[in-house]
Parts: sequence; structure tokens; C-alpha cells
Amino acid sequence: MNNRTTTLLRRGEVHTPADPFATAMVVERGHIAWVGSEGAADSFASGVDEVIDLEGALVTPAFTDAHVHTTATGLALTGLDLSGARTLPEALKLVRDHRTAHPGDRILLGHGWDSARWPEQRPPSRAELDDAAGGRPLYLTRIDVHSAVVTTALLELVPGVTSLTGYHPDAPLTAAAHHAVRAAAHESISARQRTEAQRA
Repeated sequence: MNNRTTTLLRRGEVHTPADPFATAMVVERGHIAWVGSEGAADSFASGVDEVIDLEGALVTPAFTDAHVHTTATGLALTGLDLSGARTLPEALKLVRDHRTAHPGDRILLGHGWDSARWPEQRPPSRAELDDAAGGRPLYLTRIDVHSAVVTTALLELVPGVTSLTGYHPDAPLTAAAHHAVRAAAHESISARQRTEAQRA
């Protein structure tokens, strides 16, 4: 298939909102000229340069973007996973254990906590996190990744955070406040932490 020919692709699954049951398409000089059903594809077969049997394969728009944020994914893999914590005290113990296991990390990173599943039905307080992290900067995203709890040491790295939308003195940070502390957390990662994350 090239930009000078007309090609019929058929017997596939063509993803398009215009026709959710499409199984065929015609590409004319590099542009989609028609999308439709197998029955209608027969009328195009004799007037094209090439017919490709998709054998049930899926055709999607070129803007489908399959990518990964390597460092962020690595940080999740090498950071503290709290998704298995069944209670608030268990989550705090995991933070303490992670702190002890990573004495050289400038910042402690974790993710996956879900206070809705805990019997306490509340997130960790800043004071509890300050104690568990031993006074170090700590950034823990909730399971949905749209909010986070942090330590006082991390807040001190973000001047003006208390005036940002989404700042709460003793609740998960959301919106602009969350974005600001996330940026500060990622800027605080040491070269060693970043390298380990990228290799994870």
C-alpha cells in the first residue's frame, strides 16, 4: 500500500465511530476514501489496485498512541506500593519499612492507597505521615492518581502551595496543589533513583 495506489482492506474489524460494524475500507492515494460493510466492499473490489484480506485483524486510526512514561512507570515499580494495605496502621508501617529500606533516597515515593477499603475510612494525616517518614519528604498518590497525601517536609519544598486550589491542611491534595507537590517530588528524585526507575 502506498500513496499512489487505491487499496481495499476487507474482512477485518475497522474501528470508526462513523460505522461501529465496519469490516472494510478503501484507501485512495494515502487517504481513507470509504469505510463500510463487507457486502458493500464487493462493489469496490474490481476498481482498486490492491485487495488486502485482513483475516479479522483490527484497523485503528493512526493517532492511536501506545506509549509509556518510562521514568514514571519505573518510579511506580520501584516505589512503595500501598495497594495491598488493608488498614491505615498497615499502610503507615509500610511507609516506615520503606523509609528504613531506602535511607539514601532524598524523597520517598509511593502509590495505591485507598482509604475507602480501610476500616478507619480515612486517609493518613500529615502528622502520621511525618512520623512514619521520619521527617523526610514523602509523596503518596491515591489509587486513582488524582490526589496525594504528603509530608510537611515535601510541602516546604513548594512555596505558596497553601494558597493553591486543592490544598487542604490535613486531607489529600487535589487539583493545582497536587500538581505542584507532584512536580516538586519528581524534581527531588536523585540521579540514582531516576536511573533505577528507568531500568525497572
